[in-house]
Amino acid sequence: MQKLSITLLFCLAIWRPAPAPAADTAGKPTLMLPAAVREALENNPEIAVLRERLRVMEARAKQASYLEDPELVLQAMGVPFSNPVDFNKSDNNSIGIRQKFPFFGKLGLKEKIANQESGMTAAQLRAKEREIGSKVKAAYAELFMARKSVEILREQLEVIRSITDATGVRYQVGKVTQQDVLKSQLEQTQVMAQLAVAEEEAVGMEARLTALLARPAPQPFELPSELDVTPANLNNAALEQTALASRPELAEAERGLERAQGMYELAEKNRKYPDFMLGWDYVRMPTEMTKDRYTAMASITIPFSPWTIGRRNEEVAESLAEIRAAKASREAMKNMTLMEIREAAAKVRAARQSLEIYRQGLLSQSDLSFSASLLAYQNSRVEFSSVLEAQRTLKDTRMAYYRAQVAYVQGIAELERAMGKDAAE
Repeated sequence: MQKLSITLLFCLAIWRPAPAPAADTAGKPTLMLPAAVREALENNPEIAVLRERLRVMEARAKQASYLEDPELVLQAMGVPFSNPVDFNKSDNNSIGIRQKFPFFGKLGLKEKIANQESGMTAAQLRAKEREIGSKVKAAYAELFMARKSVEILREQLEVIRSITDATGVRYQVGKVTQQDVLKSQLEQTQVMAQLAVAEEEAVGMEARLTALLARPAPQPFELPSELDVTPANLNNAALEQTALASRPELAEAERGLERAQGMYELAEKNRKYPDFMLGWDYVRMPTEMTKDRYTAMASITIPFSPWTIGRRNEEVAESLAEIRAAKASREAMKNMTLMEIREAAAKVRAARQSLEIYRQGLLSQSDLSFSASLLAYQNSRVEFSSVLEAQRTLKDTRMAYYRAQVAYVQGIAELERAMGKDAAE
C-alpha cells in the first residue's frame, strides 16, 4: 500500500507544467512577434514587387508634365530626276522644327491623373504591408497554439502513463477492475494519437510562418511562453473614425475616384478644345536670287469634327461611368471597413473576457478538480471514469486558455488591418 500511495502521489504531481529539456532549446533564439513582423515587411517578395511598382508610377507621374518630343524636319523639294542627289539644283531645301502643344490645362490634368495613379499604388503598398503583417501575426499565433498543444499533450501523456501504471498495480491487488486498466490504456492511446496530429500541425505552422518571413531555409527558433495580450482601446466609435482616416484601401478608393474625375475633366477638354502644333523652317532656295528664306506654320486639331465627335462623346461617357464605379467602390470599401472593425472588436472583447475567466479561477479550479479526483480515486471514493474526466477537463481548460490568447492576438491583427494602423498607436 505504501508503494501504491507513492505512485499515486507522483501521479498527482507530474501533470503540472514542466520546462522543456535544456537540449531542446539550447542555441535557439526566441522569435518575438514584433521582430517577426519587421522581418516579413523587409523581406516579403509581394511587398518588394509593390515597392518597385511604386517607383515606376512615381517616375511615370514625373513624366506627365513634359511636352512630347519636338520633331526635326528635313526636306528637299523639286530635285530633278537627272541629278537626284544634287541638292543645289533643287527648288528649295529646308530644315525645321515642330512642337505639339496641348490646349491649356490638359497637361496639368494628365499630371494630376498620373499622381493619383501613383497614390493608388502607394496605398496598395501600405495595404499589402498590413495584409502581410496580419498574416504573420495569425500564423505566429497558430504556431504558438500548435506548440502549446504538443507541450500540453506530452505532459498529459506522462500523467496518463503514470495513472495507467498505478491502475495496473491496484488491479494486481484486486482494488480495481480490468475495465479500469483498459480505460486508462485506451485514454493513453487516444492522447498519443492527438499528440501525433499536433506535432504534424506544428511542423506545418512553422513552415507557413517561415514562408511568410521569406526565409530561404527553416531556422530553428523558440516562441515565448505567453502571447502578448496587452489591453487595447475597443471603443467602436474611435476605431471607426481611425479606420476611415487611416485604412489604405479607403485611401486607394478615394484616389481612384479623384483619378476618375480627372479623366472626366480631360475627356471634356479633349471634346471641346483643340491641340496645336507650331513649326519654323529655314529654307534654302539654290535657284532663286533670294536664296535664304524661312517658313512659319501652325496647325490645329478639330475634335468636334462630324467624323470624330462620336469618339469624344464616348470618352466622356466612359469617364462618367468610371466615376460612378469609383464612388460605388469607395462606399463598398467603407461599409466593409466598418463591418470588419465591429467584428474584430467583438472578437477581441470575447477573447479578453475568456482570458479573464480563465485567469480568475477556471485554470486553478480545473487543477484542483483533477487533484481531488485523483486523491478520491486513491481512496476508492470515486470511479476511475471520474479521474479520466477530470484529466480531460484539465487538458481542455489549458488548451482553451491558450486558444483565447491566440484569438485575442488574431483579433487584434484583424482589427489593425481594418484600421490601417497598429492598435497601440
